[in-house]
Amino acid sequence: MTLEVGMMQCPCVSHRKKLVQAFEEGEIDFRVCTECGIAFRERFPSLSELEEIYRQAYVEEKIGSGNTNQESGGYAARSYAEFIRRSLWRTGARVLDYGAGSGALVERLRANGVEASGIEFSSDARRFCREKRGFSLMSNLDEVPNDHFDTVSMIEVVEHLTDLQGTLVQLHRVIAPDGSLLVTTPNRKGLRARIENGHWREAQKKFHLFLFDWPSLKFHLEAAGFHDLRRVVFSPVQRPGLKTLVAVRLMQALRVSGTLSVIAKRSK
Repeated sequence: MTLEVGMMQCPCVSHRKKLVQAFEEGEIDFRVCTECGIAFRERFPSLSELEEIYRQAYVEEKIGSGNTNQESGGYAARSYAEFIRRSLWRTGARVLDYGAGSGALVERLRANGVEASGIEFSSDARRFCREKRGFSLMSNLDEVPNDHFDTVSMIEVVEHLTDLQGTLVQLHRVIAPDGSLLVTTPNRKGLRARIENGHWREAQKKFHLFLFDWPSLKFHLEAAGFHDLRRVVFSPVQRPGLKTLVAVRLMQALRVSGTLSVIAKRSK
């Protein structure tokens, strides 16, 4: 079924695009752009609605118990910190975690000897980081000079962005020439997403404004100026346990895991 453009426009610039309904039941407000392949909500939450979502998520008790529904948890922070240090970092390089939550990944990177900073939208999460972790997070990219960071990470963040293309262009600006952007996001073509469709848990999260597959993520990263994109097949496992490790690695090998991970480069 082809639909008229709704309240939101696809962030791609093509004039040939048409929108089709993503799901027949469940989260039926998602539309898929036939040009770039991205799925997005027809109506985004307002700024005040998003602020309330994040305010409820980032109360101290939820952060302490790992129940914010925003952050991936301590094990995932350790896994990603080790991946960044091993694969994307060199001595003296600066790392930015964009969408840093309460600062768990930044804290772990610093513990591993990495010069790391973070940016976080939620004032409650920033306050927790300042009071409990002992360092401050920035609130937006306007505070960052051009070409400043060698690596930027966006762990489960790109699907939240209200200004997708504008933010990606800004991130391209702050990354140094030949620097890298690491993006992870729920995989719209993962096994669970294919089975559950509009009832998929990632689609049901109202703060998830976009749902990506590999071609649509590649399209929008390249549109923002990134190049030499590489899909990370065996990305960090986010939960402990041998059974989890085996299951995740199998799904990754089959290209149907729940997480899509990509490394993109900025031109020299």
